[in-house]
Amino acid sequence: MRRYGLTWHDVRRLEERQGGRCLICGETGPLQVDHCHRSGLVRGLLCSSCNLILGHAKDRPDRLLRAVRYLFGTLEDGHAA
Repeated sequence: MRRYGLTWHDVRRLEERQGGRCLICGETGPLQVDHCHRSGLVRGLLCSSCNLILGHAKDRPDRLLRAVRYLFGTLEDGHAA
């Protein structure tokens, strides 16, 4: 929390606004502060799994979209971007 300039109350407000759910998958449980690695701005609260997905994809939407296409079997070129 301190890393992002948030107080305990700020995090509780975010959690309340999100209904205690991860903004990506909607699961309840322990949530983590998610932030943009470029700007440092807080985006919201995510579960550990969803936060890791974004981190491993290096916050790159193109990687995430290719992963979705791969999962649906619609990645046609077969080559890494």
